[in-house]
Amino acid sequence: MTLLDLPTAPWLLCWVLLLGGPVGPGWGVTAQAPESGGVEGRVASQEGALLRGVVVEFWFEDDQSPLRTTETDDAGYFRVDRLPPGEYEVRFLRLGFGSLERSVRVEAGADRVRIDVEMEAVAIQVEGVLVDGERSRRRARFEEGAGITVRELSSEQIRGVPGLAEADPLRALEILPGVVSPTDFSASFNVRGGSADQNLILLDGFPLFNPFHVGGVFSVFNADMVDRVELESGGFPAEFGGRVSSVLRVETDPGSGTFEVDGGVSLLAARAAVSGSFGESFEERLGLRSTRWRVSGRRSYVDQLARPVTELPYVIRDLQGILDVWTPGGGRWTVTGYSGRDVLDLSRIGQEDFPLRIFWDWGNDLLGTRYRLPFEGGGGLELRLGASRFQTGLTFTDFDDSEFGSSIVQGLGHASVNRYLAPGWQAKAGVEADRYTFENFAASGGTNFGGGDGGGISTGAFGQLEWRSPGRWSLQGGVRVDAWFPEEGDRVVVPGPRLAVRRFVGRGDGAVKASVGRYSQFAQSLRDEELPLGIDLWVTASDLVPHLVSDQIQVGYEGFPAEGWFVAADGYYRSFDGVIASNLAADPNDPGDETVDGRGRGYGADLFLERTEGTVTGSLSLSWLQADRTFPDFISGREDRPEITYSPLHDRRLDADLVLRVPLPREWTGGLRWHVGTGLPYTRPLAQYAFFEARQTRGGRSRWQGQGEQFGSETEEEPARAVVLGPRNGERYPTYHRMDVSFRRSFRPSWGSITPYLDILNVYNQSNVLFYFYDFSADPPTRSGLSMFPLLPTFGVEVSF
Repeated sequence: MTLLDLPTAPWLLCWVLLLGGPVGPGWGVTAQAPESGGVEGRVASQEGALLRGVVVEFWFEDDQSPLRTTETDDAGYFRVDRLPPGEYEVRFLRLGFGSLERSVRVEAGADRVRIDVEMEAVAIQVEGVLVDGERSRRRARFEEGAGITVRELSSEQIRGVPGLAEADPLRALEILPGVVSPTDFSASFNVRGGSADQNLILLDGFPLFNPFHVGGVFSVFNADMVDRVELESGGFPAEFGGRVSSVLRVETDPGSGTFEVDGGVSLLAARAAVSGSFGESFEERLGLRSTRWRVSGRRSYVDQLARPVTELPYVIRDLQGILDVWTPGGGRWTVTGYSGRDVLDLSRIGQEDFPLRIFWDWGNDLLGTRYRLPFEGGGGLELRLGASRFQTGLTFTDFDDSEFGSSIVQGLGHASVNRYLAPGWQAKAGVEADRYTFENFAASGGTNFGGGDGGGISTGAFGQLEWRSPGRWSLQGGVRVDAWFPEEGDRVVVPGPRLAVRRFVGRGDGAVKASVGRYSQFAQSLRDEELPLGIDLWVTASDLVPHLVSDQIQVGYEGFPAEGWFVAADGYYRSFDGVIASNLAADPNDPGDETVDGRGRGYGADLFLERTEGTVTGSLSLSWLQADRTFPDFISGREDRPEITYSPLHDRRLDADLVLRVPLPREWTGGLRWHVGTGLPYTRPLAQYAFFEARQTRGGRSRWQGQGEQFGSETEEEPARAVVLGPRNGERYPTYHRMDVSFRRSFRPSWGSITPYLDILNVYNQSNVLFYFYDFSADPPTRSGLSMFPLLPTFGVEVSF
């Protein structure tokens, strides 16, 4: 069976329309309405690279605000239709470049006016330009978006959030509404009731399975390499598949093309990023318009500092790179690579010095290439080809080399095309194929005694259509059809219709929005999210493991209530059918009993308020969430396993996050984050009792194992103990709250810049509970706790030249 055999009429129709030719006669160029006109063009750097994310404002006569705002796409292209006739001042704004202004006259019924400009990179951005650029870009996203919930964090915003040792893009996501990170010890995050493995995390369009170090404490992303981080937490369009909860896009900054070095030293690691180009003469010989490359490396150094005193056999390594090549025709070829490893090698320590010698390593590897060809009149073709792998292994060297391991590999191919069809109309369609393989194993003495392997092929096709009526409506509709061909089991086909709509209200400063869609996922993790540190154990759908389907709906409002203020509110409901969990009471003789299948829900509301102008800037996020999971009760002891419904660990009912950025004396900048959240659920032990079972002894006699001397046994062994548990996750830990602060200042000598910083986590040393421990041997029984981060100051320095 092929993709063409699937019920794909919607996307097939789009392909027929779109593949008529990139620049055929009349393609994508439709006459304007008699009473209006349009403007289009491309924006490039002086080095020849086409610039994405340039804000383009159209100022009409003496208006106090721009009449229309848009931004350039990945090919540096912008287009605005249905402009009233008249003289306009067009302003171009982008972070890292000097602003430009051009005058243009729009005539009714005429062809679009063409404006192509080049922007000059600047070393130091004027503060006013920064503010105008960020405000205008937000406005452009507001005017052009549909019912999708999108939040974006720039590199500067990421650095402004107090962090653990150094700036972390994934840790910074915690300030956004609807995002929950259950513990201080994990940068893993949950979005709107979904599990952590349901987030699609993309680096330059390629997936990463477990992008964390130290079992999840912080992410693999180097802030020096990040251009932007964008989280789509609801209503994401048909072009995205493979996960059901959210889409996180991390885009790499390839640099300006000139030789530059960015680096830093923190209490955790040292890092450096070097960028440059092939040089004009070499580019000319190759027939290229421009080239840019950037490579970064990071390594922890605690093991080296401790070497004179003791051996600390733990090391972190990261290597990331990007090559960005532009052809004279505007084509863009990008190669992205990442490789990271964590190694904890306690096997080198003498047994007399350390009782448990282990070797534990884990890491990610990614390599992908992407080619984009722009079309005349907007839109373009995009091709992606790549592979991503996550693997981990744990060896106990003193226990007959007992080993535990897990790995998953995804190879992918993607093709898509998008075009402007008429003023206000844009279409996009694509196909993709992915190959998954996984292996989980447990072995001792060369014999495997647990685990499994498998995989399959996932194919997908999508078509989506966008329509915009400036200041009135924005609509995006589409359908995605995913098919899964497992190595073992029957084929699965999941159609996923999606629709998002936005209705502007008032004078266009506010909008009501809504979205609905179906999403599917064929690879899931068996990680126990109730542990503070953990590693994902991935499995794919088969005759023993179900695929996951989620139906979602959301409604909301976004707007600009006043100059420099932005507000957004969303309400949502999600269902999850086909979630899985490890069966701790599995029958070892039944391979289909290793997991249990269930379902879940997540519903709630988010509020986001942000101030982007003024002396004090920042944001306030408020979230209300109710999530549950329903599984067969595998510890019930009953063969029919009755269902049990409970709150998952990430079910934080109320959550508030306040972030402030404040200018301080002597050009220092202060940051504050105050996070308050209601307690997370846990299962409370109620009592402990002696556990007995029959055991046959030598001589053919029977006795009760663990009965102890008081029951007349021949030995004085301690009785085995069992615990009576209360309702699963029926109790809640105390309210969580923590305040973090940061202080930064940039010094700019003639050779570049140097920025020292100080971050202080948990400034008032709040003891937030991680675990409770119950001791029933005491009289009366006692409860003790293990806390999360205490008062923790960290400092470092960032350098650029």
